Amino acid sequence: MKKYKVKGFTLIELIVVIAIIGVLAAILVPTMLGYVKKSKRASDVASARVIHTDSIDLILENEEANDSFYNLPSGATTYQKTDAISGANYDLVLAAYLDGTSQADGSAKIWTPIDANQQEFCDVMNSRLGYKASDSKIKIKIKYTSSGGERYNRWYLGYRKDTPSLVEVWVGDGSSGLGTPQLCLYTQVNKSMTGTDD
Repeated sequence: MKKYKVKGFTLIELIVVIAIIGVLAAILVPTMLGYVKKSKRASDVASARVIHTDSIDLILENEEANDSFYNLPSGATTYQKTDAISGANYDLVLAAYLDGTSQADGSAKIWTPIDANQQEFCDVMNSRLGYKASDSKIKIKIKYTSSGGERYNRWYLGYRKDTPSLVEVWVGDGSSGLGTPQLCLYTQVNKSMTGTDD
C-alpha cells in the first residue's frame, strides 16, 4: 500500500506566523501614524507660509490694505500669547479669519475681518486670491489635529500689538463665533515655528 504525505502548514506554524505579523503590526502602525501626523503638520505649515506671504505682499503693495490691516479698533480683542523661542509674553491682535474645515461655522469661507476697520484689507485679499462667499469648498484646508485630539478648523491672521510688523498665522477652534487662536504655525520671528498648543 502506498503512503501519502500530506503537505501544508501545521497549526503551530500558522500561529507562529500570525504572532510575528501581529508583533510587526504593533511596531509599525504607531510609527506610520506618527509620519501621517507629521505630514499633515508640514502641510499646514506650508499653507500658513503661503497665507503669510500673500498678506505681507498685500500690506506692502497696497496702502489702503495696510492701513486697514493695522487699524486697531478701540476695545479690540487681544490674546495673551507666549513666544515659543524667547518665552516672552505678548498680545496678539487678530485682523482676519478664514474657515479651514467644514467643522467651522461656515461664516468665513472668505477672509472675514475681525472688526469693520479691517474690511478693506479682507476685500483686497479676497479679490487678489479669488475667494468668493458663494464658494462651496474650503479654500485652504487645515489637516492637523491638536495634541488633545481636537480638530483645528479656522485660520487666523494677526500681528503682535507691541511689534505690528510681526505678522503671524494661527489656527484654532472657530466652531462658535470668532473662536480662539490656539497654535501659531508661521511668524516672521523664526519663519516656521514648531508651535505649541496654547
